[in-house]
Amino acid sequence: MNIIFLDYDGVVNTLMFDGKSENPYFNFPKDNKVNNYQAICWLNKLCKEYDAKIVVISTWRKYDNYKECLYNGGLDKNIEIIGKTESFSFIRGKEIQKWLDDHKDTDINFVILDDAANMGKLEKYRVKTETYRGFDYYEYEKARLILNRIFLFEKEE
Repeated sequence: MNIIFLDYDGVVNTLMFDGKSENPYFNFPKDNKVNNYQAICWLNKLCKEYDAKIVVISTWRKYDNYKECLYNGGLDKNIEIIGKTESFSFIRGKEIQKWLDDHKDTDINFVILDDAANMGKLEKYRVKTETYRGFDYYEYEKARLILNRIFLFEKEE
């Protein structure tokens, strides 16, 4: 099974201006959708190409509408969001590793899409997006390499 561990802010939800403030901000679930439609289109393409399912690692996972925010933002409704990681530490890599350990009976191939967090031992599986741009063609190609298990270089922990 191919899994995409997905952060929202900086990946499919990018900084924006609202015309009222001089400072950009991330919109949050109050509008019930992520805001970077192009990033969602690249995510759709990746999920369809690899028949991948999504596990949410974003802080948005704390809200009941965390799945709805992706679908309302343009995620193809045929792409399954199978759940979220537990929030028990400030280290996402540990939360992802726990999810993987809890599903060790399943053959899992995965990539992590995140703009900020260091993933510790899982760092080589992470595609680091640019917070202001989100997930685009460049990151899509990196994600494909990881899902194909082609590591151009080993990332240090």
